[in-house]
Amino acid sequence: MNTAKIFSDQLDHCYAIMRLENNDHDFLVVASEEEGPCFAYDLNDNFKKISVWNDVGGTMTMIQIPGTLNFLATQKFYPGFNSKNCRIVKETFNGTDWDQSIVGDFPYVHRFDLIQHEQGLWFIGCSIANSKKNVDDWTDPGKVWVGDYNDESEEVDNLRDLDFTLTKNHGYKNMGNYSLITGVRGVYRVDYPTKESDWKLTQLVAVETSDIATADINGDGKDEYLTIEGFHGPYTRIYDSNFNTLYKSEPETPFGHAIWGGKIGSKQYFVFGYREGKQDLELINFEDNKINIQLVDNQVGPSNATVYEKDGIQYIFSANRESDEVAVYKISDSE
Repeated sequence: MNTAKIFSDQLDHCYAIMRLENNDHDFLVVASEEEGPCFAYDLNDNFKKISVWNDVGGTMTMIQIPGTLNFLATQKFYPGFNSKNCRIVKETFNGTDWDQSIVGDFPYVHRFDLIQHEQGLWFIGCSIANSKKNVDDWTDPGKVWVGDYNDESEEVDNLRDLDFTLTKNHGYKNMGNYSLITGVRGVYRVDYPTKESDWKLTQLVAVETSDIATADINGDGKDEYLTIEGFHGPYTRIYDSNFNTLYKSEPETPFGHAIWGGKIGSKQYFVFGYREGKQDLELINFEDNKINIQLVDNQVGPSNATVYEKDGIQYIFSANRESDEVAVYKISDSE
């Protein structure tokens, strides 16, 4: 695969990203994790920049409300991980930009999601801690919060925590019929409630895991898992579909962070990046029991990255936090 940077903009401590598409509208959205702005770039108008908000920031997660151009986002997840004032806001598209309302206070919630079902939308939120004396205090573990998101009242109803402790949550992955969450205790599968059963958590891996992504990178018809080991850790590991290890990296560089998996062209890849050390953005696949790593960009320090397609062409959208750069890379087949 060949990659080439086609767009760049500056945003201090850019972190959370999202593709926001509905009907004839199509945007890339990026927000700062500091007290900074959130921008939307119009993919139908040559990346025209629109301000979603100008300050507050502290955004870890943004989630589109299905069937709309509205979305929920965390704010005030600062300083660092001592984020007792974290809240969730709703951004409502008015035809030009977005109007903000406050959904509620969600202390220490790092990742959250909306799960669509026949009766509406479930809310699931993962907090990194329940309380903190300082940034490095992890003595009061976090929780998994669940409830029902009511878009009319713009509130989460029936909010409650599950009988589960979650320390240093960083990763979350919606798998369609279930979700994966990560933390000190490893990787857990979260099954959604049914008429017969409540929310259910099942441990899949007992190794401390920061983040997880899935893709069938060896072409065996089953998803493999790429994980970052340790909180913002220096190791990456690739598991097969049964969580047997196919590959584990050496601790060459710390602070693994950006992670994505899926189809690019005719094959599947992982996108991965470090925020310290090499600070590279990479494409990863796995053939003949050998890992292949291709450099996309170096010394940019990506926090989050994703792949999207527009008019039959694929692109990598990356928040290069350590270089304060919002970047888009065009992907083309090298063959």
